[in-house]
Amino acid sequence: MSRISTCGLAACVVMTCGILLSDPALAQERQFDVSGVVADSAGKGIRGAMVVALTRPDSMLKKFATTGSSGAFTLTRLPPGEYILQVTFAGYQPVRRDFAVTDANVNAGTVSLTLAAVEIDALVVSAQHVPFVVKRDTIDYNIAAFPTRPNANVEDLLRRLPGIEVAADGTIKAQGEEVRNVLVEGKEFFGNDPRVATQNLPADAVERVQVYDRESDMAEFTGIADGEEERTINLQLKEEAKSGYFGRIHGGLGGGVGTETVVDPDAGRTARYDGEFSINRFSLTTQLAAVASANNINEGRNTGQGFTETLDLGLNASRDFGTDSWVRSSYTLNSQDNLQNSATQRQELLGSEVASILNQAASQTSDDLTHRLNLNTNVAFADGHDLRLRANLSQGSNSFGNEIFQQTLAATTGDTVNRAATNSTGESSVPGGSAQLTWRKRLSEGGRSVVAEARASLNKPEQVSNLNSIVETFDSSGAGMTRETLQEQSRDTKTLNHTLRISFIEPFGSRARLEVFGERSAIEGDETKSVYDIDSGSPIFNDLLSSSFTRNYTYLRGGSRFSHQTPARQFVVGLQFQSADINVNVVGEDPIANRYNRILPFANFRAQFEGQRSLNIDYRTATREPSVTELQPYVNNSNPLFVYVGNPDLSPEYTHFLRGEYRSFDMFSFTNLFVNLRFTYTKNNIVQSKTVNENARQVITSVNSDHAWSTTGGVNFGTPIRPIGAKVDLGYRITYSTAADFVNQDENVSRVLQNTVSVRLENRTKDLFDVRTGASLTFNNVTYSLNQDLNQKYLNSTVYADASYYLGYAWTFNASLNYRIYDQDVFAGQNVPLLRASISHTFLDERAEIELSGLDLLNQNQGVSIINSSSYIQERRTESLGRYAMLRFMYRLGRGRGPRGGFGRR
Repeated sequence: MSRISTCGLAACVVMTCGILLSDPALAQERQFDVSGVVADSAGKGIRGAMVVALTRPDSMLKKFATTGSSGAFTLTRLPPGEYILQVTFAGYQPVRRDFAVTDANVNAGTVSLTLAAVEIDALVVSAQHVPFVVKRDTIDYNIAAFPTRPNANVEDLLRRLPGIEVAADGTIKAQGEEVRNVLVEGKEFFGNDPRVATQNLPADAVERVQVYDRESDMAEFTGIADGEEERTINLQLKEEAKSGYFGRIHGGLGGGVGTETVVDPDAGRTARYDGEFSINRFSLTTQLAAVASANNINEGRNTGQGFTETLDLGLNASRDFGTDSWVRSSYTLNSQDNLQNSATQRQELLGSEVASILNQAASQTSDDLTHRLNLNTNVAFADGHDLRLRANLSQGSNSFGNEIFQQTLAATTGDTVNRAATNSTGESSVPGGSAQLTWRKRLSEGGRSVVAEARASLNKPEQVSNLNSIVETFDSSGAGMTRETLQEQSRDTKTLNHTLRISFIEPFGSRARLEVFGERSAIEGDETKSVYDIDSGSPIFNDLLSSSFTRNYTYLRGGSRFSHQTPARQFVVGLQFQSADINVNVVGEDPIANRYNRILPFANFRAQFEGQRSLNIDYRTATREPSVTELQPYVNNSNPLFVYVGNPDLSPEYTHFLRGEYRSFDMFSFTNLFVNLRFTYTKNNIVQSKTVNENARQVITSVNSDHAWSTTGGVNFGTPIRPIGAKVDLGYRITYSTAADFVNQDENVSRVLQNTVSVRLENRTKDLFDVRTGASLTFNNVTYSLNQDLNQKYLNSTVYADASYYLGYAWTFNASLNYRIYDQDVFAGQNVPLLRASISHTFLDERAEIELSGLDLLNQNQGVSIINSSSYIQERRTESLGRYAMLRFMYRLGRGRGPRGGFGRR
């Protein structure tokens, strides 16, 4: 250190000491340490006990520490004041004692813990003050800090957790990324459909919710990240739910004066029903579950807009045979009848000086039946010698009917350019399945090992349909021409994917590993489409619209990855070389053969910092092959005004992905901060090229553009507002994308910018009432290089409020309003207020509940979706279930009482 800096430091110390000695107020702000030892009844130190200092009288967390190997602890830098010392450790009774800090360090002495004779909920009492913990790759929510309404399910619970969003259809996003899996006690629950767990498990059975990125089987076996993680939620159950059985029976009947269900139009009924049954039998080694539900109120898994009648059945079974030997399996059946009556408005760019306004009215019906079977099993032959099998089978069938009337107007004059009436009916069958076998063998005690994996999937969709369309086109003078099409169409497709990979892992000490791998994969597919024109009742083969082709993509990959890991840091870097051979054979045309060589780098960095802060950065590259639909060289005229023609000459996309996440939680101020950023850059981006004639009839094909890129960033900030006893969550998300498409060979570069600002406010103490209110505003800015007259700026927003009043422990009154507001400058559509109210009563020792509810009391419900694309802005409004009232009864099965235990209110 230089003489100047040394003198400066000395001067600062002298000045600081002088200020402290001269100002009694500052001197009183000195901070002190509290130290002691935690031991069992025999006097032996306990390692890992939690020691916290809570302020009196509000019991707010001030400092915390865990004991070391000898049981010693130190709570550092406590200001003078009165505190509660709380010591907890699993299996022991908690200890709480008062102490005070005056003007010196405090020696708390030895704190003796005694074994707990019975399970107690003291850990929950202490943990209520810590809503979640941020680890290097995991956010661990403590559910005691997020109380829910009586008899709520997990989906209701997730809506209360900061950083987690649940859409109306049950789709879950955590820190901006879609959740792909929901586990129960680390075990798969009904395969890879997260909504089965979230919509059927009760919230009061859950003790903790953990959010993390789940590694692939290959990454788990090699111990090296491969960039194929999936955002996952793990539900940790309360002790009483881990063994025994629990579940519920739920049923409701009602009716109303809203829009009638059209699933059964002849019945003309307005009766509504909702039934549900779930039963779970858990133990330390076994999980058994059965679910069943039926309703016609648009609730459940995979329900969309319109009117839906649903039947769901499911069975789940998991069994542990040892530490690393287990089996997970599930079967689900889903049946849905759906009708959608919709009206669509679209402003579309058709050239540098040409634009159109499309109006469409559609009535679409579908009847779907799907069976799914999932199996995941792991066998451990010895330590470091494992075999894992994943298998999925599905069989789906669908019948559909579509009636569409659409009209295109010239944007400048309002004259009708074309109109079409289309009716199509058909049936399809979609059998498919996949299997993945992963094997690991440790070759030495130091960690040298070999890992091999084989994957395969097969899908064979088949479809038969009938098309009847009448198209009218008009010239500038208003003269029209009519063309009628009556056809029978069939399509048979088969796609087989198979991959074989082998990896060799060499350790370098206890913290570093090197993986060298090789892989061969192939995609083999064929598709045949047959079209027959109906003339005087007889089918005539249409050679121009019929075609057949095969494709064969073969990939050879090789590379290495290096990983270095410490308790607080992990770094992975890798490089992969890929050679792809693409062969497409179209009947009656010359074969297409191409070879592409790619370098695919990969990197990952994860860090855990002091003070509940973590950072995760991912970079990877990937290629995407054209789909069968994009490649098919024949015409799809199911919509005669938007005819699609495939392009067998397409090249694969090459994309760079960069993702960063920062998570922070201050356990003393209860302030959380989540920041995430995602960036993608795609070379050879597959986009649409449109050829538009004077009647606005479009022929669309897929082509490769030069590049496209997009970025999405988000910030979520939450903190208590103690003077008013509330908690506020603030959110901001920005999305910006740019891409090119082509209209009559002219390039159009579109730019879409979205800024979303959200705020949510709720009360913290929920003994008497529970109030949540908030708003979300999305600012949209869309620009087009080809026709700037179509540029749009508009604002869509949502305001909501939900209030519950608790009269004792038996009665609950609830009302909620969700008001969606749409910018009137774009389509001048109706805003949508949804008002709901209910009164419920619990009885039979809080096992039973009866509820009377009114939904959509203003009778304004409708589905609204607004899409910004590279060449158009579209709004679609769909009729949905209107006002109705329902009387529901629920009975809880198994052990456990209602919300009096603390899960419903706080």
